[in-house]
Formats: sequence, C-alpha cells, structure tokens
Amino acid sequence: MAAPSGRRPQPAGPGGGSGPGAGALRGADEDAEGLYVAVERCPLCNTTRRRLTCAKCVQSGDFVFFDGRDSERFSDKKERLMHLKTKQREFQKHVLKAMEGKEITDQLRWKIMSCKMRIEQLKQTICKENDEMTRHTEGLLRIKEENQKHYRRAQRHQEKKEKIQRHNRRLGDLVEKKTYDLKTQYEHLANLRRTHILELTSVIFPIEEVKTSMRDPADVSTESDNAMTSSTVSKLAEARRTTYLSGRWVCDDHNGDTSISITGPWITLPNNGDYSAYYNWVEEKKTTQGPDMEHNNPAHTISAALCYATQLVNTLSLILDVNLPKKLCNSEFCGENLSRHRFTRAVKKLNANILHLCFSQHVNLDLLHPLHTLRNLMYLVSPDTENLGRSGPFEISADLEDSMEFVDPSAAGETDESGDEHVSDEETDLGTDWENLPSPRFCDIPSQQVEMLQSQSTQVSQPIASSSAGGMISSAAASVTSWFKAYTGHR
Repeated sequence: MAAPSGRRPQPAGPGGGSGPGAGALRGADEDAEGLYVAVERCPLCNTTRRRLTCAKCVQSGDFVFFDGRDSERFSDKKERLMHLKTKQREFQKHVLKAMEGKEITDQLRWKIMSCKMRIEQLKQTICKENDEMTRHTEGLLRIKEENQKHYRRAQRHQEKKEKIQRHNRRLGDLVEKKTYDLKTQYEHLANLRRTHILELTSVIFPIEEVKTSMRDPADVSTESDNAMTSSTVSKLAEARRTTYLSGRWVCDDHNGDTSISITGPWITLPNNGDYSAYYNWVEEKKTTQGPDMEHNNPAHTISAALCYATQLVNTLSLILDVNLPKKLCNSEFCGENLSRHRFTRAVKKLNANILHLCFSQHVNLDLLHPLHTLRNLMYLVSPDTENLGRSGPFEISADLEDSMEFVDPSAAGETDESGDEHVSDEETDLGTDWENLPSPRFCDIPSQQVEMLQSQSTQVSQPIASSSAGGMISSAAASVTSWFKAYTGHR
C-alpha cells in the first residue's frame, strides 16, 4: 500500500504497540480528510485501515509504495511521464521530419524511375516513329516520282488529246465534206436513176390507166329486176367498191372501172387483181384440144402484162440497187397451161417484189394495195414520186405484207398435178436478210443482167430499136451502179 512521502512505516514494538511516531501519524490522519478505500489488510501489520493517506497528498501526488520497492513519488513519476511524453512527441516530430524527407526521397526516386521508364518508352516510340517516318519518306519520294511521271504522262496525254481533238476536228470537217459530197453523189445518182427509170417507163415500158366500158352490176340488176329498191342497188354498188385489206374492209374506187396497161393499150391487167379470165382459159384449154385462134384472148393479155411487169421489176431492182425478197424469172408467165397454184404463187411473188420496191422508194402507203400489181408499179415509177431513185434504209409495212395472203385464198390448198412443176418457195426466195457486200474494184456486170437482156430480146414484142434502147439503158445503169459500189467499197 502507498504511504505518504517523507515517512516510512516503523515496525511495531514487542507488545504489538506502535511508537510515538505512529500516534502522531494517526492523529494527523484523523484530523485530515482521508481517502476511503475498501477494507483491506495491510501486508505489514495485518490490520485494516480505512485511511492510508490524506486527500491532499493524493491530490498532490505526494505518496510512494509502502513496501519500499520504489521511493519515487507519484508526482515525480507523473512529471517524468510528462517529460517522457514530451520527448516522445519531439522524437516523433524528428522521426516524422526524417520520414518526410525519406518519403520525399522515395517519391522522387519513384518519379525518376517512372520518368526513366517513360523516357525508354518514348525512345522506343521515337525509334519506331523514325522508322515509320523513314518508310513514309521513302513512300513519299516514290509517290512524288510517280506523280512526276503521271504529270509528265498527263502532259503527254494532254498534248495527245489536243492532237486527237485537232485530228477529230479535221476528220469532222472531212466527214462533213465527204457527207456533203456523198449526199450530192446520192442526189446525182438518184437523179440519174430517176432519169433512166422515167426514160425506161416512157419508151419501153409505158404504164397507163385505161378506162373500160364495163357496166355497173347494180345498173344491170336494176334493168333486169324492176322490183329491186334503190337501197339494194346502192348496197350492191358499195359492196362492189370495197376490198378486204389488212384485216378490214376498205373502199376501192378503182375496183373494175379501169385497167392498167403496160407497153401499150392492148396489154392490160385488171385493176382489182381478178385473174379469173386466165383460170377459165386454162380450164377451157384442158378440155378443148387444138390451137388457140383467138388473138384478143384475155389470158394472153394477162400473161403478157405480168411477164412485162416482172421484167420491169427486175430491171428496176438493178437500177435502184435493191435486192428483191422473191426470186422470179422473167419467163415465169410465158409458159402455157400454168396451174392455178403456180400462177397464184408467181403473182404473189411479183406483188411482193413490187411492194418491196415501193417501200424502198418511200411511196405513200395510202396509195398501195397488195392486189393492184400494175397500179402499185405505176405509183412507183410516177414522176410525182419525190423519192424515186433514193438509196438507204427503209421500213417495210407488215400490214401490207400480211394482206398478200388474200390474193387467191382458194388456190392455197391446191397442188400441182405434174411433179416437175413443184418448186418450193425456199428454192426461189432470195430473202430480205441478205447483206450487201462491197464489189471488187474491177468487176464485171452480173450475169443476171445478161440473162435479163436475153430474155428481153426473146420475149418483148416491141420493135428491135426499142428493145436495144432498153437494153442499153439497163446496161448503163447497171454499170454505173457496179462502179459506184466498187468505188465506195474500197474507200
């Protein structure tokens, strides 16, 4: 237990009493306010005391251990504790100051290390970028060289372009001049063709319209039947003046009133394409044997007119330099006893060739009729035809070609009796899809012209002077055409 400082406990006397010092201490303790503690026996005297020290000593810290193990007072200990705490704080400050410097040093070291690593990375990046820069510089140099090459090439191309443009302008001027010359030559050729055709049709093959003295069937029916009304007569007249064309009935003012003559007024063809007189004559010829003593036989007139029309069409195709779609010989209509099928087929070919020539010369389609053989030919060679003698492409009217099947539908199913007369259309048709090839520079007159001239000399019933004039005209036209084709083909 602690005791007040300055007094040490005295051992008890032999009688167990205490000395005079103990009485004084006890008296002092009784007078002063003491510290009350729990009942506890003193290890020295083995007694219990409630007041060991006074309150003032405790408050001032003026007490020590009773056992004497430490003579330092509590106040001294406290003072020394405060002094140690002060030293501790000072030491902590020194340590913190020293640690602060160390921390700053470590931070600087870390910063230095980071900077070194960053510097190393930057060096590597710089090396890599330098390599990239080197490659890019080399690529830039190559691109500059290529650009220079391209620039020089562009300059050459520009010069070449300007040269080509100048050449194109010269060629354009030349083409324009040649086009004008060609147009002039075409016009000159068209005028020559027109002159030759008009001379041919005025001297050798004149085509004229001849009025016939046929009476109107309506008038005859009126005289024979007085009970017939005027409406019936008008209907008959209207039906007589209509023709089935291109899938519809059209008005035909020239249906039977007139006929067309060729090479003279005595050789005519019916204007409406009715060749029943020839068919009747063929049937009578089969039943009646013996020579035909009738000079004005309409069958002879029809065959002669068709023969001359074929000859004229072939001559016009040579003059106009037009390939005919159907191959038809001049002597096709000269034979006797032609069957209905063969005659109809030849007439179809002739009409197709005439329409083809009309299409090539841009004849007005409203004037054409697929059944009017000589009338279409008359429109073709008429002086009023503006485009007669032209050259160049043309369009074909499909409606008129389709109407060719109505020439004689009844004869379509008939066949020839003799096997040697059967010739297919494929063997005689030239076709419209042939290609015109340029003739050689030095070419002979085609043999077809010679054959045509020979057929002219044997078939034409005109005087010898007229035939020779027509042959000369055809030969001259064919020669001019051949030379012109050879000249244009080798330009």
